[in-house]
Amino acid sequence: MKIVKITIQAVLFNVSHEYEETLNNMMLIFCTAIRYSFKRLLEGQRKGDLEKDVASKYKLSIRQAKDAVESARQTIQSQKELLKLNYNNYDKKAKRIEKELKNEKLSEKKQNALIKKLEKRKRKSYYYQKLIENNQIPPVTFGTKKMFIRRCKGLITNEEWKNCRNNRLYSRGDKTKKGNPNLRIIIKNKMSYLEISTLQKTETNRAIKIQIPIYLPQKLSKKTGKINGNNYREMFLNILETNEAYQVEIIKRNNKYYVHITFDIKEKIPIYTNEHGVIGIDTNPDGFALTCIDNKGNHKWHKQLKQPELLYARSNRRKNLCGELVKQAIEIAKTNNTGITIENLKFEDDKDVQRKFARIKHQFIYRTLLTMLESACKKEGIEIIKVKPQFTSKIGLYKYCHQYGMDVHNGAAMVIGRRSYRLKEKVPKLLKNKLIDNIEEFNKKNEWSKWSKINNIIKRKVGEKPDSWIKNRKQTLGLAS
Repeated sequence: MKIVKITIQAVLFNVSHEYEETLNNMMLIFCTAIRYSFKRLLEGQRKGDLEKDVASKYKLSIRQAKDAVESARQTIQSQKELLKLNYNNYDKKAKRIEKELKNEKLSEKKQNALIKKLEKRKRKSYYYQKLIENNQIPPVTFGTKKMFIRRCKGLITNEEWKNCRNNRLYSRGDKTKKGNPNLRIIIKNKMSYLEISTLQKTETNRAIKIQIPIYLPQKLSKKTGKINGNNYREMFLNILETNEAYQVEIIKRNNKYYVHITFDIKEKIPIYTNEHGVIGIDTNPDGFALTCIDNKGNHKWHKQLKQPELLYARSNRRKNLCGELVKQAIEIAKTNNTGITIENLKFEDDKDVQRKFARIKHQFIYRTLLTMLESACKKEGIEIIKVKPQFTSKIGLYKYCHQYGMDVHNGAAMVIGRRSYRLKEKVPKLLKNKLIDNIEEFNKKNEWSKWSKINNIIKRKVGEKPDSWIKNRKQTLGLAS
């Protein structure tokens, strides 16, 4: 049985002035311990020795010291992974530009612009390569680089800068300690509290504990009063009853204490499968394109879930809109008793594109949409399958759009759905007879090579835009004058 991680955001309320001072002091010490651990780990100190050193230096329990060291270790590890990703992306960008510069038809202005861009990409690539070779990481600014620059410019005070650096308290879960030993959620008189083990000790050398009321989120419908979506509060209360481990992180932001609680739940066995059909989903800058097929790959219906506001909405609003789109797609899959198929996209920034498209691509978070959809499918018991994304749009455009009166996105969604059944996409005889001169040699190619050849021929005839092919298909194939 697979495990799914769930994170809910709660908030502390009615925090007294005394408890606020205690919390702020704990955050100051904990964040200082993280920064100290970060430097020592980079210097090569052993993790086991460092944990004892941190516990002694900052008067923390060994468990709190381990949490601080582990947090520092995770920061270093994430920076190393990001370093490899950045190097690969800039290296690929440089190679793409070098390939483009070989084109003799480029104007002098375009050539000079590409040469300048190539120099920048190579500098970045070389910088990251040297860091990898020397087993180093780029400089890390605790408190965010943005706030550091604001402090350097005098836009924020020294106190505000320190608050940015010392605004976090973290504790890992432990099943043997009934969930979480240092930041524990307890229920008393039907009220929920966060029990915090402070740094102050009793005469018997035990940590003094304080209890602060905590609001566990539960979204209720204004019309019906029923719970909208997943009942995360109930999920977490079930975890409390079974004493399963859960992770707690307190973050101070805008003078409020937010609590992120992370716990594991078992993934549901899929109830809605692709046994009788599947819905292929193609993601676009303004929503989803859905095409439903039966288990033999035949078209049943198609539709689009559009949300134009995704192109210009703010980040929080975009995330909410993504959630609404995912909710609609999930309900449609349940109604039709089918599974869902999506593209297995790799989210790499390894292509240089035009500014306008880069802006749209930056604002529209493909990763969030697909991640939310995958997570929702697992929670709701819907089978989700990922397939290769190559040529889905082109095959859908050239093979299915005119046949079923679909646009290019629904055509791509149909190909995505058919791939979940491992059905091959043969090039139609009409395209071969009208576009290919040597059919025998063409038939020897594999599926990808065939569609690549067809795509190149059609692009030369009608151009890049899908609408050009849809409008001029009959003229291009000689079926109409």
